[in-house]
Amino acid sequence: MAVLLKLRLNDEEARLIDRLARATGKSRSRLLRDVLRAQVLREMLHLLHEDLGPQARALGWQTEHDILRDVS
Repeated sequence: MAVLLKLRLNDEEARLIDRLARATGKSRSRLLRDVLRAQVLREMLHLLHEDLGPQARALGWQTEHDILRDVS
């Protein structure tokens, strides 16, 4: 099922979106879905980092190498 959202942009934002859509060969809708999906992922990763970071540091995990060493 698809959900239709209305998005209000000012003139400058709309021009930027249109320019980027043309440059990438994407429709406005496709471009904005891609941008939204990327931002949602960044926000989710940030929340996970805030939540799990203290637990990871308590285990001595400071870097990705530390994690890979212990889980590999």
